Amino acid sequence: RISLALAASLVVSPTPVAMAALERSRTVLDLYRCILRTARTWQAADPADTKEEQSYIKQEAHQLFIANRNESNPERVDALLEEGRSRLAIALHYNNPYPRPMNLSQKYVMSARHKSAQKRLHHQSKPIYLYSSDV
Repeated sequence: RISLALAASLVVSPTPVAMAALERSRTVLDLYRCILRTARTWQAADPADTKEEQSYIKQEAHQLFIANRNESNPERVDALLEEGRSRLAIALHYNNPYPRPMNLSQKYVMSARHKSAQKRLHHQSKPIYLYSSDV
């Protein structure tokens, strides 16, 4: 028989890195559950569109979470979490689950010879809630 003290000493405690990964996984799952709860209780501005918008929220969440499920870079995971929280907050605030369009000022429209600078400015000015969308 093994003593309780010996059994307790055999238990391997997780490293701080493993603990951080577990906490991050829990945070990701919490966000996913929150989004699915929101989809279940979603009420569209036009009641005829409620089912369509609920379906969109579920499909979009599923698609993006599956696409990023193998992401292991902590900074990237944190950025994706922030994007998810932002999109959820904006959807709830405006009662619109679809990504909001991004408009650039006319001063950023440059000639063809400045395409790389234009692309860089466009990427830098893109709001966090649009990183995953093709808008």
